[in-house]
Amino acid sequence: MSKDTKKHQLYELEANPRQIDFRTWHQLFRKVPDEMIENTRYFRDIPDAEWSQYLFPPSTHAVYGNRLLRKLKFDNSLASLRLWGFVMSEGERIYRAKQAGKKVIAVMGDLGAVTPLVYSFPNTVAFYPDCLWWTPFMMESKVLFNEAAKFGLGEDCCFVRAALGAYSKKAYFPKPDLCIGTVGATCDDMNAVMSEVEFLGYDIHYFELPHRHDQPQDVNRLKGFLTGQYERLGAKLEEVTGHEFDQNRFEETVSKVNQLRGAISELKGMLADSESSLDSSVRRNDVPNAMGAIEMLNVEFAPLSYYGDLDECIDVIEQVRETVELRQSGELGYPDQKIRLVWVTPPADPQLMNYIESLGGMIVGSEYLINQTTPQIIGGDNFSESLAGAHLNGSLMGSMKYRTNLVIDQVERSRAEGVIISGVFGSTHCPYETTPIVRAVRKKGIPVLAFDVVAPGKVMMQSQIYNRMEAFMESLKAARRYRDW
Repeated sequence: MSKDTKKHQLYELEANPRQIDFRTWHQLFRKVPDEMIENTRYFRDIPDAEWSQYLFPPSTHAVYGNRLLRKLKFDNSLASLRLWGFVMSEGERIYRAKQAGKKVIAVMGDLGAVTPLVYSFPNTVAFYPDCLWWTPFMMESKVLFNEAAKFGLGEDCCFVRAALGAYSKKAYFPKPDLCIGTVGATCDDMNAVMSEVEFLGYDIHYFELPHRHDQPQDVNRLKGFLTGQYERLGAKLEEVTGHEFDQNRFEETVSKVNQLRGAISELKGMLADSESSLDSSVRRNDVPNAMGAIEMLNVEFAPLSYYGDLDECIDVIEQVRETVELRQSGELGYPDQKIRLVWVTPPADPQLMNYIESLGGMIVGSEYLINQTTPQIIGGDNFSESLAGAHLNGSLMGSMKYRTNLVIDQVERSRAEGVIISGVFGSTHCPYETTPIVRAVRKKGIPVLAFDVVAPGKVMMQSQIYNRMEAFMESLKAARRYRDW
């Protein structure tokens, strides 16, 4: 097949957005030019790294245990394929980093706030053991949950207990050079995991996060406390990495982080606004969905650890943004998804998002507990003050009202017709926050569906959730038909 033929096929692929299954992606992958595959690499700072290629069809990752990929639906763009390859290769990337002599830092509990400082040190990468909470779902296995249960963390604990199982198994990531554990006004379940990880013999540098009372007079006091925590962490990173903190390098890192956060914010805004290219002053509710919910979930979680490579992560997300922009300019997208939804709390089981899309839903807004990764970091002479200021935007460190307002803001901005809250049984914040959010959203006249995600293997309980989703979507469709009539 000639290069021109392949380019034409790729153009046709990009011009006809749709969601495809595992088998179709494997077939379409054959149309990707070999030079593109060979040039899609991570750790570009390491010369002649033949092992750093990551553009593969989902079947490659399924072979390594991610069996759920065989059941998912994927966006058919090259940007999506590259995104999936980048996300699914993170575990391998962390091992390669260790082999290449980079320092590997495990960061727990803060969800994206301290990693800009970690990446400000040379030859250093970070990863989040917390994010292993979806591994049992992707692998359709209870191995990590069963391992965590040996330490007393059973079904009455959040799915983040999978991280404890991974630490115990010593097979999901290399031994970290440093573990950073954020405690205080954060996830109690992850705090329990940290305690057991320390029991296993891992040294943890604790980073204390104060409770934010959401009062203007508290800002300076809290920022001062957080500044001290960041200064302690900076000193610890100097000790572990063997490098002194460099203000210039920090500013370069922050510039990149802000670029990434800006691209993601723009992406979310594009999907929320869904403006017609024919008349940008008129907002329409019938513009097709330009990107899948799971792909956007992967995008939104990128600022946590940058999937182990900040520079490559920026390029990956920028390509997704460009794809969405191109599609929206031509009003292209999935034609059968019209009901606008906001999703609250990330689901550990990505099938749930595929299922709601199959029922005609499109996710136009979200609150995934990671608001601390959203704001731009304001630079300055004091790195600790810059990071502390951004950290104060965290979803979980303040009052219930703060997070409720985040959800309401997403609903109003995106003109959502419904809200889905996917809680976790046993997760500390879910039972305390779900009911107030439901009440606040319903006061705005927006229907809400709230449920707890069930662990892998609980087929009957999962079927009940699917039935509730179907009923919820039927009610939203009926309401839309009534409005149109």
